Amino acid sequence: MTLAAVAVAATMNAQVWVGGELGFSSSHTNGSDETNKTFEIAPEIGYNLDDNFAVAIKLGYCYTNNFDLDELMGTMPGVLGTFSANAYTINPYLRYTFVKAGNFSAFIDGGINYTTNHFRGGENNVNQFGAAVVPGIAYAVSDKVTLVSHLGKGLYWNHSWIKDTYRNNSYGLNLLNSISFGAYYNF
Repeated sequence: MTLAAVAVAATMNAQVWVGGELGFSSSHTNGSDETNKTFEIAPEIGYNLDDNFAVAIKLGYCYTNNFDLDELMGTMPGVLGTFSANAYTINPYLRYTFVKAGNFSAFIDGGINYTTNHFRGGENNVNQFGAAVVPGIAYAVSDKVTLVSHLGKGLYWNHSWIKDTYRNNSYGLNLLNSISFGAYYNF
């Protein structure tokens, strides 16, 4: 039993990671009294299956004080309105690392996601289900710490709906609109 426990502990070395991403943004448009603020936190846990494949799950929370529901649902401006919102996301994914050069690596994350948006002042929640393939890079600072970055939304499809009213499908390729940064701690 002791040998089995030691063998399991040895094989788990550097196979599990925890970490995630943290973000904040603020913008103000000239001539407007409103400041748009967004806060996002997305912790995750992953497991390396081998040198090239890993599985992980990311849980996310995002608050924005000026969420444009018309833009999300594809309706004309002013139809649904703008609200402050709390969004909760679950995102399981598979990671394929296709390049390793020293401490750098390049990878592709492919997964599905479900998000529910809760609005203050809104009558209905907006739910989203989607899939995405997102490229990224990683840099191993040490055996225990890895810095990661994802490029945009990648290749994506999303289906959004408000119960019994609006439905919207969106898809696209977005590599340059945003870059996210995070860090992992490897066990």
